[in-house]
Amino acid sequence: MGLIQREIESRGIRTASMMHLPNVAEKARPPRMLETPFALGHTFAGQAFDLETERQGLTALLDFAIHGGAEELKKWEI
Repeated sequence: MGLIQREIESRGIRTASMMHLPNVAEKARPPRMLETPFALGHTFAGQAFDLETERQGLTALLDFAIHGGAEELKKWEI
């Protein structure tokens, strides 16, 4: 994912990704990576159909894409 983000960013579009394994993602050096607090397979919400948590996750990711620094790794705190 980090390599795809870098290509998109080279075209002037800011990106951010949400990932589970920051130690693995750091090797790809994504421009901005937000670590999710949930288990694998539940990126935006811990429970199925938890729309409020999903909305918070999407909002946090979009805010991070806009305001995050270059090559910043951040933990999503709910």
